[in-house]
Amino acid sequence: MLHIKTLAPVLAVSALMSPGVLAQTRVNPAVQAVYTYADVADLALASELVIHVKVRTAKKLKKLLAQGVAPGFQRHLVVSDVVSLIRSKETVEPKISYIVDMPIDSRGKTEKLTKREFLLFALPGRAGSDQAGEVRLASRDAQIPASPEAGNMVRRILTERLAPDAPPRVSGLDAAFYSEGNLAGQGETQIFLGAEGNRPVSLSVIREPERPVQWRISVGENVTEGLEPPRKNTFLWYRLACFLPQVPNESLFDELSAPAIAAIRRDYATVVEGLGQCRRARPLSAG
Repeated sequence: MLHIKTLAPVLAVSALMSPGVLAQTRVNPAVQAVYTYADVADLALASELVIHVKVRTAKKLKKLLAQGVAPGFQRHLVVSDVVSLIRSKETVEPKISYIVDMPIDSRGKTEKLTKREFLLFALPGRAGSDQAGEVRLASRDAQIPASPEAGNMVRRILTERLAPDAPPRVSGLDAAFYSEGNLAGQGETQIFLGAEGNRPVSLSVIREPERPVQWRISVGENVTEGLEPPRKNTFLWYRLACFLPQVPNESLFDELSAPAIAAIRRDYATVVEGLGQCRRARPLSAG
């Protein structure tokens, strides 16, 4: 167990967080209980470690040991037992320690942590540290209450992310084309997405007279064998709904005719509407 005399090196964990992390919005644990699929995916993908823990002790830190804590928050050094590892590339000690800032309520108290179970989204401890089992939270709000539902959601996200055919992260729209058919109301829009690793990812929207509009996504070279629109709260849905722009960028329409531009705008809106809104209960920058 860590003693107060060893806290100084442990507290350097907080200094390892980037200035953006230190300045990010703090989220009350009561809000964390209703985190969305997108929130959990953001945290899981930003972390090298996902650990289910049960808190042994939570010691309040003051003065020099609590430098940088935002007003209305109290810093704690938490020592926890590892219940299970959900994600880890390396061995993790059966007992770990980390630092977390907790909000202070109207009575001047923080929520009790001892004996509670949490999911931690974390990174390995400080390089060169002699503190066994030291980890650092991936963000200030990367400790969420553990539940079977949350654990299963994280496992599904990581399983889909690590699959050989996992969809890549998309960064925007690279190009778009519209082909008008021979019949009135017939046509097809193809939109090519920017994606990590320059992997080919495209959207196709097909319109036929007197038939419902169909759209598909292709992850690969063959755009004619696209996948059906993804179900909400799946990894492919997350990659699209949470990162595609709501409207096409104007540079997409260079040298296109007015009818083609109108058709592409209309068809892209169909895709966005079909995906639905990506809801988050925490700011994306926090993860």
